[in-house]
Amino acid sequence: MEDIIKVVALPAVQFAAIVALFLPGFVSLKVDRLIQPASPTAVGEMVIEAFAYSLINAGLLSWAVFKASIELTKNPPDYLHTATYAALVCVVGPTLWPVAFRVFQRWAAGKGWVLGQDRFAFDFAFRGPRSRWIIVHLNDGRLVGGYFGLKSYATVEPESGHVYLEELWRLDASGRFVAAIPGSRGAIFRPTDYVWIEMFHDGAQPEGEIGG
Repeated sequence: MEDIIKVVALPAVQFAAIVALFLPGFVSLKVDRLIQPASPTAVGEMVIEAFAYSLINAGLLSWAVFKASIELTKNPPDYLHTATYAALVCVVGPTLWPVAFRVFQRWAAGKGWVLGQDRFAFDFAFRGPRSRWIIVHLNDGRLVGGYFGLKSYATVEPESGHVYLEELWRLDASGRFVAAIPGSRGAIFRPTDYVWIEMFHDGAQPEGEIGG
């Protein structure tokens, strides 16, 4: 508690410098996890990653940190300008860096220079608002057909494999889609429920020709 009191009691310029160095990294880390969920990591690894983001932010926005420091040394300080620089350093910048990094990663992955952000093929197949027809091959050998539309959902890492289909369809003996099951509100499948999943383009073929 005494250490916290000592930090808060620092001169405004020094306190602002500490905030500008540590807070942005955790904002960037949170935004990055929203874009790309990841398995829980050790606290030490998370702190290092957040600190790295903070250093990048401090380097790119050092001019804003310098401007804010100058404003705080004035008598009286211009709090409006200081707040503007603080928002840029602690919120706007840290929010943009992870987005820019993920966009660059996707572009570089498309060129074949780096690996993509998806660790599993399941994540790659289901990421994004794409609709499709699906046949789920259950562990007991049964086939379940359904429509994976914009109201459906599939989880990605760290819980890949869970699928919610918004509408179930009847399949004939050859595995072709016949008709929607009346009143169907869909179904949920866990990774342990099925062996593999077939996917077909939405609208690419007449309903009666999908499957088999």
